[in-house]
Amino acid sequence: MFKTLNEWLDWQETLHPSEIDLGLERVEKVLHRLIPECISASRQFVSPYTIVTVAGTNGKGSSVAMLESILVEAGYKVGSYTSPHLLKYNERIKVNQIPVTDEFICDSFERINTSRGELSLTYFEFATLAAIDIFYYQSCEIVILEVGLGGRLDAVNVVDADVALVTTVDIDHQEWLGSDRDSIGIEKAGIFRQNKPAIYGDSDMPQSIQRIVDQKQLSLYQYSVDYHSESRSQQWDWLISTAKQIKNNGNKLTLSCRYNLPMPNLSGTAQLKNASNVLMVLELLRKTFPVTQAEIKRGLQNIQLPGRFQIVSTEPLVILDVAHNVQAVQVLNDSIKSLNQSSSGKIHVIVGMLRDKEVLDVLSVLAPIVHSWRVIDLNSPRAMPAEDIKALLINNKLLSNGEDKKIQCFSNFEQAYKNFCTDNLMLNSIDTLLVFGSFFTVTDALHFFQSSDKMMTHE
Repeated sequence: MFKTLNEWLDWQETLHPSEIDLGLERVEKVLHRLIPECISASRQFVSPYTIVTVAGTNGKGSSVAMLESILVEAGYKVGSYTSPHLLKYNERIKVNQIPVTDEFICDSFERINTSRGELSLTYFEFATLAAIDIFYYQSCEIVILEVGLGGRLDAVNVVDADVALVTTVDIDHQEWLGSDRDSIGIEKAGIFRQNKPAIYGDSDMPQSIQRIVDQKQLSLYQYSVDYHSESRSQQWDWLISTAKQIKNNGNKLTLSCRYNLPMPNLSGTAQLKNASNVLMVLELLRKTFPVTQAEIKRGLQNIQLPGRFQIVSTEPLVILDVAHNVQAVQVLNDSIKSLNQSSSGKIHVIVGMLRDKEVLDVLSVLAPIVHSWRVIDLNSPRAMPAEDIKALLINNKLLSNGEDKKIQCFSNFEQAYKNFCTDNLMLNSIDTLLVFGSFFTVTDALHFFQSSDKMMTHE
């Protein structure tokens, strides 16, 4: 139908009347036509690979990347599906950590388009079906699927998870998921399956998830209740908090601790908790996908994930982070304070945000530590104009000492960054520049650094 990936993607953006259309009926029908050999007599999809599904408000991308890295180190053929991408669409669908080629994706899109008939699919639904399809044709052994929005009605949930992880639950996407944590928790826990282990990766679990666990009699493993981490210097231990046993398909397996692990090669205070959740997933999989201590160590040390407290320069210190909701920015705030606890340098930000986020609440978290603001416009119809963000900061008295001169607006990241570089305040190398607020913001920054040949690796 189309010759290039960009042609396919441009067409997909116009195919469906809305960008988001939660529900599984259309995706399920297309999946049954797409891979009919995996459909049972009872019209159920029988997965040709083991599936780990990851949902949650924050920490999904980091968890997928860690799990993928360790399993690849262990020699398994691993597929991973994440969204959104930062630089290239192909980042969404990887086999053994390598983005698949345009050709693979276009071939899959062709199969999906033939299978859908008159059914309309969203951009995200096309991507999800392509991932499931490509992993099948690539003969992956284990596949890690990141939920795009919510869980219960997200396209990823069209297939059953063998292990399901909900990382955290907080307020985000209220127009789709609900206005409180209990409502959102119901949506996230929709990825849990009867007789399959479920993980909740935070100490603060919504009551709604506990009710679902009780009603369905699920085997739930919760961070800080059933397992936890203890750090010391440059190492940490993964420890079992209870004498709980794994009960999966009638099998019982006593949980085992892991000691003297290296810190994950991802900066930020939340990464140790994410790593703990990943080890819980691996423990639940160890009958069919055993991993050694050495493989876990290499996987944690070799992980790479752009846009998560990513340091792209050290003089001055420049940090990129996709944090865009209150919970994520609270973690970001803690990480910056931890990083700068021995420094007297000032914090400067470049920020761009989408208007459907809790913009004021997000800005309020960081406002006490920010010395100057550079607000940018983003290339998205959902973007909040830079002048509107500036007005929020001024009208809610979030500027230090109420000095309006510490906030400026720019039409793009490049202008804001060049202003940062020429400002004489920036001659002080102990200052920090934080770029945050959206995947769009970080994408603009990464494009600029790459085109300017100024990208620096994390030192």
